[in-house]
Amino acid sequence: MAALTMKLNKAVIGGLVALTATAGLIGTSISPAAADPTRPYAAAGSDTIQDVWNGLTNDFGAVVPSVASWNAFPNPPAADTTVSNAYIQTKTGGNWFIRPSGSGEGVKALSAVWDNTGHPSHQYPFSGTTAAVLNHEDVDFARSSGGPTAGTGLKYLPFARDAVAVAYNTETGLGVGLNLTTAQITELYSGVDATGDPVVQFSEQPATASTVVTVNGAVVHPKIPQNGSGTRKFFLGAINVTTAQLAPYIPVPNNTVAAGGLPENDGTQIPNDGDLIPFSAAQWISQQNGKAFDTTSGLALSSINGSAPTSGSAPSMVAGALFGHKTLGGDYDVVPTGTVGTFNRDTFNIVPSTFLLGSATAKQSALVNILGGTLGGAGAKSVIRAFGFGSLSYLGNSANFLDGAFS
Repeated sequence: MAALTMKLNKAVIGGLVALTATAGLIGTSISPAAADPTRPYAAAGSDTIQDVWNGLTNDFGAVVPSVASWNAFPNPPAADTTVSNAYIQTKTGGNWFIRPSGSGEGVKALSAVWDNTGHPSHQYPFSGTTAAVLNHEDVDFARSSGGPTAGTGLKYLPFARDAVAVAYNTETGLGVGLNLTTAQITELYSGVDATGDPVVQFSEQPATASTVVTVNGAVVHPKIPQNGSGTRKFFLGAINVTTAQLAPYIPVPNNTVAAGGLPENDGTQIPNDGDLIPFSAAQWISQQNGKAFDTTSGLALSSINGSAPTSGSAPSMVAGALFGHKTLGGDYDVVPTGTVGTFNRDTFNIVPSTFLLGSATAKQSALVNILGGTLGGAGAKSVIRAFGFGSLSYLGNSANFLDGAFS
């Protein structure tokens, strides 16, 4: 049975105020997080870790009931800014604003609220007709599946372990059990043939928009998530390909969701034989096991460099060797290196750096204690693992907090 969640319904923007959280309890199906705006803390951003945060905050006996965690997209798998619930109101008295769609947008929304120097007008988005003023502490922390951009102003607190593999639509010659190397994935996404590799082949070099690409003789169609995706950012780093270096046959290579970019971890975006796209292994497990909206029917997930992203089968699938080393107690204890060829990663909860200073308010300090303490407890670890992620032995260890720049 899918996890129970609270769903907050609302009328058209500018109309009726949202129903209270108790009015929208769904008994047998999982719904996108649209959370109670009167809760003390609001989170937005990453699609990858939104469902595990739903489990931490919305299920009966929730571990962290004080957090309202808002989904990246209105309704899975929709990414439509024209529907009414594309806009959210996270705090009582605050303005409605466009739902931050992905890790990058979550950081932008957090920056709009707390970066008084860089964003004195507190507008999110930073420009455009949908910009709203966020002046009610509308976002307290951001969810992120990617690491920081160098700088100061933000602290990235490690949350849970994930890995990224390649999801693909199976076809003749491209069945379940595909293994790809880092070099082969780089070929697929750069369009540059690696001499001596017989697995990935191109109909022409240099590649063009019409180049035919094959894996083991089967025609494939590489795709990439939208440009605000933390999974995209991590994946491109792991294969050492920049956005500018993406092959010309990859559709919408640098688009936002509003401009047609592809939502991450959404199997409906690869509907045709040979379509493939980077995909969070934890999200795959969560969807396969019925903990999140399942978009994986008819698809498979590759191993990378001989390491499987999953182990077992639904509804008891768990993290595979690609996630890295873990202790006998089940916690992952080796911090990912973030180097080329590394496909395991930590996901993060991001707060303003001032929340960790002596000048922080009691509310801000309490949030840091939740993110660095409560989430390390047995109850939280159980939820994190149930949603396909790995719990961390070093959660809450400030030596592993990362500095990052406001957006």
